[in-house]
Amino acid sequence: MDMPNEFGGRALFERGLVAEEGQGIAGRLLFERPAWPQGHRLKDCSLGAFTFFNAAGITSAYRTHFGRYSQIGESSIIGPPEHPQNYFSSHPFAFTRPQYMPTMYQFEDFARLAPEKQPGLSYVDTVPSDTVIGHEAYIGAGSFVKRGVTIGDGATVGACSVVTRDIPPYAIAVGSPARVVRLRFDDRLVERFLKLQWWRYDLAPYKKQVDFTKVEATLEFFEQHVAEGNLPLLHPDTYSVTRQPSGLMVEKLSEPLFST
Repeated sequence: MDMPNEFGGRALFERGLVAEEGQGIAGRLLFERPAWPQGHRLKDCSLGAFTFFNAAGITSAYRTHFGRYSQIGESSIIGPPEHPQNYFSSHPFAFTRPQYMPTMYQFEDFARLAPEKQPGLSYVDTVPSDTVIGHEAYIGAGSFVKRGVTIGDGATVGACSVVTRDIPPYAIAVGSPARVVRLRFDDRLVERFLKLQWWRYDLAPYKKQVDFTKVEATLEFFEQHVAEGNLPLLHPDTYSVTRQPSGLMVEKLSEPLFST
């Protein structure tokens, strides 16, 4: 593991992250190269290799883990924090900590009222688990994904959907609230996709030997190569980026986010 170093946005690009100088990164971001979060706002998230955010609009994601090859439409909200409804007030002054909202604590007026730094769990630490966007999942533009939800591998969420519960792998869900309307493929093919887990492998050496428009033939090709033990695992360089008052701190990690 490399020692952390302070870098600017150009260094992020050189390490495989297209992030418009990292202006949208808050907290800590883990990523496998390459990834394209563009200028969207990500706080305490992780990105698997080839994760792609549409460059238009602004998407916000909080404590969300994106699998490899996930695709995110513009102007979506994913895993937003929730405010307590059973406290004296739902305003942050009643539950936050300086490490969560440092910009608000810049004003003495807010700091006088809000909790000071202290040990123990805050409300932010006790709310539901992180949000998960599966490998090769697709989130349509303008969607809302509730915090703690899991979007399964290969699933598709239609544009402007409101997702309040888990979506199964390879399902297509639309509406408000989002409901599953069908699977992308029949049950037999879905089972084969989930067994293969093709995102674990480096497919690039075989791109001229397959036609990705031919689903069954391509599945069979890679299934055979896995069975024969000659499909190499994808092992992308992986980094941690932490927002510091003076800039971005970048550290190369020893293992990918998805190593098995």
